Amino acid sequence: MFSYDSPVWKFMGRLVDFLVLTLLWAVTSLPVVTMGTATTVVYYITLKMTKDQEGYIIPAYFKSFARFFAQTTKVWIMVLAVGGVLCGNLYLCLHLHTPVTTMLLAAFFLLAAVFVMTAAYLFPVMAWLDGSIADYLKAAFYLALKYFGWTILIIVIAGCLVVLGIFVFWPLLLIIVGLTAYLQSLIFNQIFSRQ
Repeated sequence: MFSYDSPVWKFMGRLVDFLVLTLLWAVTSLPVVTMGTATTVVYYITLKMTKDQEGYIIPAYFKSFARFFAQTTKVWIMVLAVGGVLCGNLYLCLHLHTPVTTMLLAAFFLLAAVFVMTAAYLFPVMAWLDGSIADYLKAAFYLALKYFGWTILIIVIAGCLVVLGIFVFWPLLLIIVGLTAYLQSLIFNQIFSRQ
C-alpha cells in the first residue's frame, strides 16, 4: 500500500496532476483570448496521460503552449465569434413571438447543437492532428457526427462534472479541468486510434 507503484499512490498522483493542470489552465486563460490555447494544451497532455507518456507536466505545458499559441488563438476567436452570433440569434428568437421566429428558433437550435458537438472535438483534434485550421474544423465536424454516441457522452461528462462541482462537491472544481479532459481523452484516444 505504501509503495510508490501502489494504486493508492498512483491515484493520488493523478489527482495532483489534475490540480496542476486545472491551475495552469486557469492562470493561462485569464486573458480570455488565450483560453483556446490553454484548452488545447490540457488535451495534449491528457491524451498523453491516458497512455502514461506525459512526462513532467509544468515544462510540457509551457512548451506546448508556445507551440500551439498562434493557430489555436485564431480558432478560439472564430469559436467565440460564431458562438456569440448563435447565442444572440437564439436570444432574439426566444423574445420575438412571430411565426417566422418559431421556424428560425428550430434552425438555430440545430445549428447550436452542431456547433457544440464540433467544438467538443475541436481542441482535442488540434492537440492530436497537425494541419490547417480548415483541416481541424473538418475533422472535428466529421468525428462529432461519425461518433455521435461518443460525442453525447463527451458532452455529458463535462456537464455532469460541472454540475457536481457547483451543486454537490465544490472541491471538485479544483481539479475539474484536468479531470474532465482526462476522462474525455480516454474516449478521444479510442476514436483517434481508429482514424
